[in-house]
Amino acid sequence: MSAVEPINNAQSQSLAERRTRMPPIPADFSSVITNEQKIALNQKQQFGWFVKVVRRPLFQPIEVVLSNPDGSEFLMLENDGVTRPFFNVRTDDLR
Repeated sequence: MSAVEPINNAQSQSLAERRTRMPPIPADFSSVITNEQKIALNQKQQFGWFVKVVRRPLFQPIEVVLSNPDGSEFLMLENDGVTRPFFNVRTDDLR
């Protein structure tokens, strides 16, 4: 047995990833967000922003994360339609 063995990529990913694989944006997205979020999202989409991912933390409301067209900035869309900068992004996960 050699000291350096190739890592089984599938095995290492399954150990690191504990979450179940869900689509980044749910199929029933428009029914999950509030009317204020729909209005704010429509306004942001006119400037090229789009929904990057919908985070679903356990026992908490969903979190909608928007991205600008070039993917360099992220915004959190609050339940009341207000957007704020979002920095808690692992960019490797969003590719």
